[in-house]
Amino acid sequence: MFRIFFTFVLPLIAPAVIYLIWHTIQVRRVATGKREEPTPTFAEMPWFMLAGAGMSLLIVTLLALALFSSGAEPGKVYFPPHMENGKLVPAETR
Repeated sequence: MFRIFFTFVLPLIAPAVIYLIWHTIQVRRVATGKREEPTPTFAEMPWFMLAGAGMSLLIVTLLALALFSSGAEPGKVYFPPHMENGKLVPAETR
């Protein structure tokens, strides 16, 4: 579950979350008078650019995962965890 979240969900939503945090800070600055320009409304936010940034970050994450993660050697067979003589034998490749 955590791997799916950190591999797929987080790269997709990270740009939007960062932008929304920045937007909240700017709204507070306008409300306190430290900034005079009005901030964009929720509908005026650059959703297309945020979605593109999220997709780009997801693609970079998946490419890095494919290039730098180690897998089993070609021709090896995966054996899932199983019980032998009443003891749990961990997963292995042979």
